[in-house]
Parts: sequence; structure tokens; C-alpha cells
Amino acid sequence: MKLSLVRPGAGFFVFSDRAIRASGSMRVFYACPDSDVRDAPIVIAMHGLDRAAEAFRDVLADRAARNGQIVLVPEFDIHQFPDVYAYNFGGVRLPPPSNRIFLREEWNFGIVDRLFQQVRREIGSNKTTFGMFGNSAGSQYVLRYVALTSGAAVNRAVASNSGVYMLPDLQTEYPVGMGGLDLNENHLRRYFGCPLVLLLGDADTDTSAPDLPRNDVAMAQGPHRLARGHWHFEHCTELASRLGVDLGWKLEVVPGAGHVSQEIFDRAADILNA
Repeated sequence: MKLSLVRPGAGFFVFSDRAIRASGSMRVFYACPDSDVRDAPIVIAMHGLDRAAEAFRDVLADRAARNGQIVLVPEFDIHQFPDVYAYNFGGVRLPPPSNRIFLREEWNFGIVDRLFQQVRREIGSNKTTFGMFGNSAGSQYVLRYVALTSGAAVNRAVASNSGVYMLPDLQTEYPVGMGGLDLNENHLRRYFGCPLVLLLGDADTDTSAPDLPRNDVAMAQGPHRLARGHWHFEHCTELASRLGVDLGWKLEVVPGAGHVSQEIFDRAADILNA
């Protein structure tokens, strides 16, 4: 193992990638167990809109250590990824009024795949797949990653407490829907078949939260995040049935958990360790 990259304990390293358009590199915060890492499950976790990658690593570290997991949190900082289009929505297109859609190989979802491959090579990992987790804005990223990429290296994904859900609708333009990206019903079938857990806190019901989306699309999904998560799962269950697909998703509600809760983080780590 190259000790300069990932060491037992917590730290960060600098990762270079062609899809990081400003500087070409980002920090990746990690937590690594003391045991032999070659068989350790690898989890890539996506931070919230606050871009607090180090703090997100910290709230995941204790349970990950107990589970023997390596946690990687790439930092999509505000300077290089200045808005929701650049981070949450995957760098797929520029925000309005521009209608520019980037080439698929330029989307920032590829950063995650290449980060995993570099880390597994450098630590001599026996793992060929990783788990993925995101809360809030990170949840939106995870859902779009799973929907818009092959996700071939992801063994399971957990998306918790999203404020609004992308519609699996090929007629509605991205990022509200999945339209305009040369996708078809086969992409929807693959998306619905993915091993995905929607994780919700049953106390995430604040209708006045300052960061709760309140546009028409969001409000049509429910008055708060808990309701919107239930709505999305039921909506996608119905759509999958129409397409003749067995939905690979599960819905889980964590009692007593709010929007940002340790119970959510611990449960996500356990799901990805199963």
C-alpha cells in the first residue's frame, strides 16, 4: 500500500482528474481501518450542499471503522463546482439560460469511478465494486449517478433525505427529468433494477427549513422531505411495473432521525456493509 495515499486513520489526499475543469484536482478525505485493507469494503460518500467533506468523513468514520470499511469523501468545493448544476446535477449541463450539455465523458460522475479505480490499485484492493452514499444534496448526486451512468462498479447505493427527486421521465428536460440526454426506456429499466436504498428520517418533516426546495416540481412531491421520499418510491414502483421491471430499490425509514442525523449515517454504513 502506498502510505502517501491512504493511511490507517483519517486524512486526505489530492486526486487529479480531467473532469475537474478549474484546477484539475480535488481533495479526497478518507477514513481507513487499521486492519489489512485489501479486503476492506470501499464506500464513496457524497457530502451535502455545504461542501463540508471533512466533516462528512468524520460523522461516518466511527461506524465505518467498526465495519472495517474504507470511506472516501471527494470534496466538490464551491470554487470549482459553484452551483447545483456543477455539483448535485453532475456537471451535465450549464444552468439556464444556457442550453449547453457537455459530452458524457466530461460529466463529473466519472470522477467517482476513476477515484475508486485509483485507490483500489494503490492499496492492492481485492474489491472490484464499491458502495455509494449521499445525504441531502449528496443524495441528489447519488441518484443521478445511478440513473445516468452504467453504475457497473457500484454494488449498492444509499440515497438519504433528498429535498427533491429527479423525475424518471424522458420527456422532461434534465435536471428536472431525464430528457435531452439521448436516453431511452432501456436506461429507465436499468435504473429501476439497480440495488438502491432510499433512506428517510421519520423526523425530516420541517416544512419551513431554509434549504428545502419550494419550486412547483418539489411541492408537487410533498410538503417535506419525508413525504417526498415516500412519493418518489411509490411513483417509481408504479413506473417500473408499467415497464415490466422488478424494482431493485428498497425504502427504509429510520425512527427519530431528522435531516442530518447520526442515525442516518450509521444506518447507511451498515446497509453498505451487508
